[in-house]
Amino acid sequence: MENVEAQVRLQPYLQPGEAILWTGGPDPRRLLSTKDIFLIPFSLLWGGFGIFWEASVLSFGRGPTQPPIFFVLWGIPFVVVGQYFIWGRFLVKRRERRRTIYAVTNQRLLVLRGRTLQSIFLSQLPPIIQSSRADGSGSLEFGNTGGWYGYGAWANTGMDFFSMGRMPLAFYDIPNVTEVYSLISRARKQPE
Repeated sequence: MENVEAQVRLQPYLQPGEAILWTGGPDPRRLLSTKDIFLIPFSLLWGGFGIFWEASVLSFGRGPTQPPIFFVLWGIPFVVVGQYFIWGRFLVKRRERRRTIYAVTNQRLLVLRGRTLQSIFLSQLPPIIQSSRADGSGSLEFGNTGGWYGYGAWANTGMDFFSMGRMPLAFYDIPNVTEVYSLISRARKQPE
């Protein structure tokens, strides 16, 4: 996303005297996260079970006996959810990444997803957790995101809706993560 377009989209959300210091967004091509070490095997097991169930029930119906309709219908949600876990969540994640803007201002950190704004004042910023890759990209998580439990467990997975709107504030998969971290540190020290 162009820097100018990002600034135009953010303009209605800025407070008087607030100036944008940096804008960016998550890399829409980077779809795997560390949480996928668990989620990919889980999704394959879930989806495999759903397909196995439906195939078993439907093959039971060959010949003079028909499977109970309840058993046929029971497996359909498992197949649908399994397909979402296996590949659908990556489509959703890519779409969400394309419409997400991150910004650092002289007063706040902003995350704009579509028309939903999440922000925190620099003066209230919790500890920053930085993770970097060899290419200089990485993520900044602001405060404890919950790890493998809690609402943060679903962040950056394509299954964010499980967090029930309580997404942790984070800049995921941004280029030059160390430079952005330094910019935030300098902005925190500046008097407003």
